[in-house]
Formats: sequence, C-alpha cells, structure tokens
Amino acid sequence: MTSPHRPAATALAGLTVLVLDDEPTIALTYSRLLEREGCRVRTALSIAEAERLLGDDLPDIAIVDVYIGLDDGLEFVRNLRQRLPSIDVVMVSGEDTESLARQAIACGADTFLSKPIAPTALTLTIGKLAELRHQRRRAEDLEHELKRSIQDSIFPEIVTNCDAMRAVLRLVEKVAGRDLAVLICGESGTGKELCARAIHQLSARARGNFVELNCAALPPNLVESELFGHEKGAFTGATNARIGKIRHASGGTLFLDEIGELPLEIQPKLLRALQEKRIVPVGGKEAIPSDFRLISATNRDLVEEVRAGRFREDLFYRIAVFPIQLPTLRQRMEDLDILLAHFLRQEGLENPRLSPGARSLLHAHHWPGNIRELKNFAQAITLFTDGSMIDEPSVRAYFGSRLESPFTAPLPTQPPSIGERRPVRRLEEVERQEILYALSFCEGNVSEAARGLGMGRATLYKYLKRHGIDIDDFTPRSGS
Repeated sequence: MTSPHRPAATALAGLTVLVLDDEPTIALTYSRLLEREGCRVRTALSIAEAERLLGDDLPDIAIVDVYIGLDDGLEFVRNLRQRLPSIDVVMVSGEDTESLARQAIACGADTFLSKPIAPTALTLTIGKLAELRHQRRRAEDLEHELKRSIQDSIFPEIVTNCDAMRAVLRLVEKVAGRDLAVLICGESGTGKELCARAIHQLSARARGNFVELNCAALPPNLVESELFGHEKGAFTGATNARIGKIRHASGGTLFLDEIGELPLEIQPKLLRALQEKRIVPVGGKEAIPSDFRLISATNRDLVEEVRAGRFREDLFYRIAVFPIQLPTLRQRMEDLDILLAHFLRQEGLENPRLSPGARSLLHAHHWPGNIRELKNFAQAITLFTDGSMIDEPSVRAYFGSRLESPFTAPLPTQPPSIGERRPVRRLEEVERQEILYALSFCEGNVSEAARGLGMGRATLYKYLKRHGIDIDDFTPRSGS
C-alpha cells in the first residue's frame, strides 16, 4: 500500500532524472530512491560527466548541487535552462540560507532543498514537478486541439489526407501570426484564395477586412484606380471620389490574386505602398496612411517573369518574404476521393458511390483545372446520373471527348462527311461561343482564357468589347 505521504509510483514512472552531486553516496541514495518510484536515473559526479550524459539522453528533471567540487552548479543550471527550456530543476545544498535559495531560483531552478533531504521530501518535490509537467503538456495539447478545431470550423473546404497539403497547412499556421508578406504559388484552381483566407482568419488581423483583387480580371487602365482609389474628376467618368482596395484593407489583409498580371507601370507604386504604408489616390496629392498586410498569389513563375523584364525584381522580393507552394490535384491524387465526396455532399448526395470504372477514369484524368475542375464536375455530374451511383457512362457523358483540358483537344484534320454536315454558322457566332466557353471554364480568369484561346490578354479584351461580353458574369463569388 502506498504511503499517504508519498506520491504513487505512477506519478513518477517514466521520468528521466539527472542527478548531479559530487558526493557519490548522496548521488547513489537519490538514484535508488527515484528508481524505486519508476524513474530512469542518470548520475554524474562532475559537470563534465553531466555534459556527456546530456549528449546521450535529455532529462525531464535535474537535481543539481550548488557546489560541484570547485565547479559552480548555479552557472551549470543557468546554461542548462537556456539549452533545455522545458527541463525542471531542483537545486540542493548543505547551506540552508535564504540568499542562496534566491540565487538558485534566479538561475532557473524551480525549487530549492537543503541537505540532508528526507526521502519523503524528495519524492514529494519530484512528484509535484511531474504533475506540473503533465498539466503543461495537457494544456499544450488542448491548445493544439483548439487551434485545429477553430481552423476546421472556419475552413471546411480544406479537406485533405495528403502529407504535402498537411505541410502547407502547417506553414499557414506558422506564418499567420507573423505580419509577413506571403506569396502563394500554384496552378489555377489549387486553392490559393482559400489558403490566403486561412492565413487572414488565423492572424491578429482577422477582425479586419479581407479584400481581394484579381489582377487578371481588370483591364490594365483600371487596375491603378481599383488599388489606390481616385479623387473626383481624376479622369473622365470619375464623378465621385472612390476608396481603393488598399485603403479598404487597412487593419486587415489585401489579397492580390494573379499578381503576375499586375501591369509593369503600376508595380513601382505598389512597391512604394508596401514600403511606406501610405498611398496616393489617382488624381490626389497627399499620401494617405494604410496599414495592410499583403498576401499575393500567382500561377506564373515570377522568377522567370523577373528575368524576362515583365516583373520588377525589387517588388518580387518584397511580396515573397514567405512563399508557399500549393500542390496540384495531380500531386495529391490520394485526396481525390474524399474531395469528390465532400463536393458531392454539398450537392445533396449524402452517401455518394463511385463505380470502379468511374473511379478509374477520374484517377486517370489529368485535371488541368485542379480542385476547381473537380468541384465543377461534382456540381454537374448529378445531371448525368440518377443519384444512386456515379458510373463510367455518366463520367464519359460529362466529359464527352475532353477527358483532358478542352484547350488540348485536337482539331479535325479532315472535312466532315456528307452525313455529318450541318448548317454552317457565322464565324462571328463561333468566335463568340468559344470565348464564352473559355471564360466559363476558367471562371473569369482572363489570362487563363486568353492562353487557351491562343491570344494575349489585351487582344481578348478587344474581343470582349466587340461581342459585348461582361467579364463580371464569369467571376466566381468565392474561390476554391
């Protein structure tokens, strides 16, 4: 039966204790007493010996005499706490003075005991320290669980079993608390906006605005006004003053998507705003303070853009203080099934099932549109099936002849046969339909649509104006 004056052996079991005392008999006494309580004890008769033991095993608790021969135990403890902040230290001495006890605590000891030490007093002291260690670890575990719970509740779209994506989430957690400029890189549809929102929501700026601007979705002549705002009469049509995105993000986060598309002539002004945290609206004269954090995203290789002279090197280093690279869906195919099930549940299918043939087709697909393409598939596939199971014919019916990107489908090399002929459409009508399809597929990303259509952004904007197409009709309200 355990003595009422002594903690149960389980309270100390598994603890690693370092005993440092130059008196062999005392060191042996402490060692045997603690080993009976279930501790793993390492004894040292000198600081040099203790240092060698620390190289092999890191203790949870150290019992250190103030005087180790001619060496100073106080200095050893001071250095030990700097190297191992989590260690608990009991200092002991044959001198029972208040001054010495204060010195021991000042050097980093948790408690001070004077020799001779009763066995009960030593085990009680070690037991209390063990309980405090347990409470600290439990508090740390609860804090970690709380953070994970908060993140899961705020970002239900981030679903993953993939190590690469989990590594990204760890980076998000690390950088969220630091007010650094973040550059999120990855192909279109990999979840760059979700990643940016996660950083904002986990940061101290979470109560401020999260303001986003897609640099590829605006004609170049409108980007400056959108970013910095303008004064009344600054240009034709500026009938009222307007606050720009940067001022609206003051106290919060500005998210610039597709920053690689930012016009070269606007880049110096953004650089200045980042350096000075002040902006001058178009047509304005006085600089206005704006405390904002910048998170940028791009699907381009900005290093290559810098080499080509399309992106300023000084701005690149300013926005890429903390880079995060998002994996493509092709690089996290182990997530495909759970992501698809997640999106299908959002569409009302509680227990979605895939036939082996359908699953094989989906896993063989290249997914050029990444997670956004998968989400679009989940939204539309319910129209091709009765809802009980997604089978191979349903998947083929959805994709048709484009189990890859629609932009990579080969053009016919032979004219259609007589039986395949249909009324000829006007070239203008075909042109408009292809542009509409490209914008729909790319969800309003002008740069992606232009690349798919084989033209530049400026050329595509001319076609949009010619056909009366409004880009806002294709821009999603929230990214994936």
